[in-house]
Amino acid sequence: MNSISFVGNLTADPKLIFGNSGKARATFSVAVNEGQGEDEKTHFVNVTAFGSLAENIADSLSKGQRVVVVGRLNTYAKDVTIDGDEKSLTMVNFTASAIGPDLRWATAKVTKVVREGNAAADVDSGSAPAKPSAKPSPAKQPAKQAVADDDDF
Repeated sequence: MNSISFVGNLTADPKLIFGNSGKARATFSVAVNEGQGEDEKTHFVNVTAFGSLAENIADSLSKGQRVVVVGRLNTYAKDVTIDGDEKSLTMVNFTASAIGPDLRWATAKVTKVVREGNAAADVDSGSAPAKPSAKPSPAKQPAKQAVADDDDF
């Protein structure tokens, strides 16, 4: 598997969607700066994550936060009409396999999440969970949407 990593800032809060099967998908964009001064250029990378990673991203990250993303690059052809002319474009997307805050610019307290009615415990403390079905309390609760068709999952 090809593995690529990059660092950048979230351009908006991640969007969390659940398919008919219940599988989670998070989509978001990351602004990645290259160069400095007059030579600086910003690339916008569209990222998708699935399953528990998607849920954890939506519960943990928000617009403006600096993140480190690891995953794979995906490309596909798409035919479009531009000014009456048919064009074939190569579309690019990135599927994340791991993501986390960039600790160069922030601090984070990591909490292990155990879903399905189990408890959450601090990873570094080794302490027992406070109560069953406990879940980290994020500062924000993202909107969770259901979609009619989960063919893209």
